[in-house]
Amino acid sequence: MIIKVRGKIKYIVILFLFTLFINFNLNLVLFKGHKNYEKIYIHTQSENHYTEQWIKDPSFDSPLEFWNIDIEGDTSDVNTTLDQSEANMHVLGERRLFTIIADPPSSSNWTEIDNPEFPNRPQVSNITTEGCFVSHTFADQTAIQNPSVHWDNNLSISQDMSDYLITSASVKAVVYANVSTDIDREDDTEARDDGFYSMDQYALGDYIKFYVLVSDIEKSKVYEIASYFTNDLGEGNPPGVDLLTDTYMVSVPEEALIFYLSSVISSDNHNFTLTLGIRLNTEDNVADYYDIDTFHEIIIKYVNLSFTYEKKIDRFTSISWNQIGNKVNDLSEYEIEINAAILNFKYKINNDWPSLLSPNSEIRILINDIKIIESIKLIDTTFSTIFLDAKAGGFNIRSLISKGDNISISIQLYLADDFILDQLISLSIDDVFLEISYTELIPDQDNSMFLIWLVILALLVVIGILGSLSIRSYVYLPRKQKKKLYLMLRTQKFKDIENIHAILLIHRTSGLPIFTHSYSDLMKGKKTLFSGFIQAITVIGEEISHKEPDEYETIKFSDKLDFHKIVELDLKAFFCLILDVEELRTVLILKSKSSKRLKQIMFNFTFALYLKISNNLKDFDNDLSYYKKEVPPFLNTFFELNYKHQFKINYQYSDLQKVKSKFRLNKILVKILNTIFTILNGKSSFKLMDIIEQFNQKNEDLIIDALESLIEQEIIIPIDSIIR
Repeated sequence: MIIKVRGKIKYIVILFLFTLFINFNLNLVLFKGHKNYEKIYIHTQSENHYTEQWIKDPSFDSPLEFWNIDIEGDTSDVNTTLDQSEANMHVLGERRLFTIIADPPSSSNWTEIDNPEFPNRPQVSNITTEGCFVSHTFADQTAIQNPSVHWDNNLSISQDMSDYLITSASVKAVVYANVSTDIDREDDTEARDDGFYSMDQYALGDYIKFYVLVSDIEKSKVYEIASYFTNDLGEGNPPGVDLLTDTYMVSVPEEALIFYLSSVISSDNHNFTLTLGIRLNTEDNVADYYDIDTFHEIIIKYVNLSFTYEKKIDRFTSISWNQIGNKVNDLSEYEIEINAAILNFKYKINNDWPSLLSPNSEIRILINDIKIIESIKLIDTTFSTIFLDAKAGGFNIRSLISKGDNISISIQLYLADDFILDQLISLSIDDVFLEISYTELIPDQDNSMFLIWLVILALLVVIGILGSLSIRSYVYLPRKQKKKLYLMLRTQKFKDIENIHAILLIHRTSGLPIFTHSYSDLMKGKKTLFSGFIQAITVIGEEISHKEPDEYETIKFSDKLDFHKIVELDLKAFFCLILDVEELRTVLILKSKSSKRLKQIMFNFTFALYLKISNNLKDFDNDLSYYKKEVPPFLNTFFELNYKHQFKINYQYSDLQKVKSKFRLNKILVKILNTIFTILNGKSSFKLMDIIEQFNQKNEDLIIDALESLIEQEIIIPIDSIIR
């Protein structure tokens, strides 16, 4: 009855105040027509002046949170890094050297093949310890007048040469020959050493051609880059031997060599073939009888091909650091006038810019994707170890700022030319500031509203008092009870996890355990007793299953009754929970009597697991490997037993300050980490319950919150998160 009276009083008070408010405003409206109204209610106007720094993280302390990177054009030409809170933009020039040295050529790298133009090989051709070797004797009745042989070496360059340019090249090759003077040259008079056969036929004479070729792998392009002809080797009449001592081949000019190499490599931009060749020319110089020409040793002893190549930089490639800021209009509910906007930053460059190669490249500034007129030409920059202001006094960008749009800032390194670059050039920026000065215009104010708001305020105070009584009765107290219940459930979870000694899953028909896992020393050293205990549990379960339904212990879940029985046995040393679902029997070994929450989780777990493994249980063949794989994920999902496992900390104690800063840890998280390091004291792991026990139970919810936060951020992690 008292509650009803109080409720009526509240409604009467609210009705009275509402009537008073309506009456006051009606009189105020009528009074506005009075001749003294303007004198009583004075109008005012004001302006407020401010200056705001618009850039977030101007010193690049946490750049990935506020800044983003944009690359346009050839992404292999530029990249970006962070170094000690500096934003670096790199132009990826480089010079590389490719060299192949065969001293002498080896059969492991060089493959002997036919010369497609002169396919007949000499009598002897191979690779010896001295190099590529040929020996041949010409007898005109069985003559091969142009024997030849090649040795190929397929070479590969790891870089994509379409992005590089060969800038220098050289080839060197050393040859040797040992021949009889019975080979015929222009000044010879005798063709053989018996003194009867003079030369009566002559064209070019007998000679050797040594050469080096480059080609693409398919040999659609073949170029000769070095060669040597023997013009006078073998001069003189037989008998005798003539030598060509170690001699360099003659290479093509460097410009031609660069062109040939570039051409063959361009076929696939990675691979090409280097070929060493020897060809003999022998002529039949004696009429009516044999002409014999003997080449004892012909050797290519050494070859060295080297070339340097430099990175191509493509025009219109750019890299930029960008940030999107707020709107100016968001600063106030009133009208805003922008007075000034000044942008400035600091920069340095680690090498002088190659002005002759790229005179037009520059540092650009874009506001809302519009390039400002002023820029910094890279040819005007010089190497510096300290940061310099981009412009004394900064860049005036007032004309590019719109009050209603988000302000985007972009500092861009823009490459305006095609050029080659033999070194890395880095442009670093720091301390990016945009200061915007503005005026807040507050419109005329009618002071008559002050009285209206005063009445409204009084009305709200009274209503607030009355409302607070209702909130306390209908909102605060229920919330408090709900929060208390939530805390009980959370702390109960850890109590239930700690309460579990062991878990057993039994195939009811056979009575055999299909899965067991222990979390205590209860059964340690008692394997026989443990096996007997399982059998006893099976017998007890069978006895229970033959009872009538009215003897079942019924557990109510989600407002439904389920007659699958959960039986709890008090075995003095421990408690035992048993639940049967068809062929599956679940047994929990507990330290103490179970909670209603634990029974419900056991109920949900058993039904869910049975649905997963029911087919295997019906066709049970004593193979336990299937259950070792399938059961653990269900245990972790329902019982969260990974909390019982040993945990480790991902950091060293010396890293604590860095971890605190990186994850923004509060005092309680830091205190827990200190506690963990104290508990470890030389050990490699710990348990969560050891941490909880170190703190006051009144703060148990806060400790659980903190531990879950540390797990979520992977500062602490379970050593083995899945039961095996």
